[in-house]
Amino acid sequence: MSSDQASRLRSMAQGQRPEAPLFAARVVAITSGKGGVGKTNVVAGLALSLAQQGQRVVVMDADFGLANLDILLGLSPKYTLEHVLRGEKVIEEILLEGPMGIRIIPASSGIQELTRLDTMSELRLVQGLQRVAETADWLLIDTAAGIHDSVLKLLMAAQEVILVTTPEPTSLVDAYAMVKVLHLREATKPLWLLINNGQNIDEAQETIEQLQAATERFLGKQLKVLGMIPNDPHILQAVRQQRGVVDLFPRSPATLAFQALARQLLGQVSLQPDGFASFWRQLASDEPQ
Repeated sequence: MSSDQASRLRSMAQGQRPEAPLFAARVVAITSGKGGVGKTNVVAGLALSLAQQGQRVVVMDADFGLANLDILLGLSPKYTLEHVLRGEKVIEEILLEGPMGIRIIPASSGIQELTRLDTMSELRLVQGLQRVAETADWLLIDTAAGIHDSVLKLLMAAQEVILVTTPEPTSLVDAYAMVKVLHLREATKPLWLLINNGQNIDEAQETIEQLQAATERFLGKQLKVLGMIPNDPHILQAVRQQRGVVDLFPRSPATLAFQALARQLLGQVSLQPDGFASFWRQLASDEPQ
């Protein structure tokens, strides 16, 4: 991007607050009840698998406490969202080009939460996201783990939510807590369950049934099931090489599972004409969700 182009884009942030942007990118947030369940690996695997199927994917790293999606893929951001919010850069200047054409909006630790932006910072961000996502089919949001207010606001604003858990009892308990909080805020919110690091199909099925039984009994809610990403040593090998497993090991069990996951979402998550507009209206709203 030339300095003249960057200057013109920055000047856009000095104008009036825009109307909610209208474009059809599917907005999907990926979250977990607790850390350490491999959520960011899931985000990377899904993004790459969607890109393999001809989809234009933008990933926003919204884990401001432990921003690490760029590290996972061996990328080195010079600038982050912090520079955009301060008006020093526009989003096009911080975008990272990842493998298979995915684009990543890098975060940095300790910056303002998206739900607590001042008017000018909000304007800079929404205009930037509008321009970037106008050329995207999917906007994937890698949230922080847990039920903090800033995380919940993002989840409530997204079109769909993918909840990542493992078969471990502590992970299941935290996953149920996340389902309960989301259900109490919006009972109709589409919520997908994905088991990560499963040893086998039987273990994954048992995990799904345990969580489904609890949510149906106590909340009257039926979770949508995405299935399982297997415990695959190729994932650790890819992490050590700072590559996506889908990119580095195209025939590994994990890659095949991510590809099946992408196909399932493509078939079941519909385009909404105001997908991003709805996302931003809810994110910027002061009303409780």
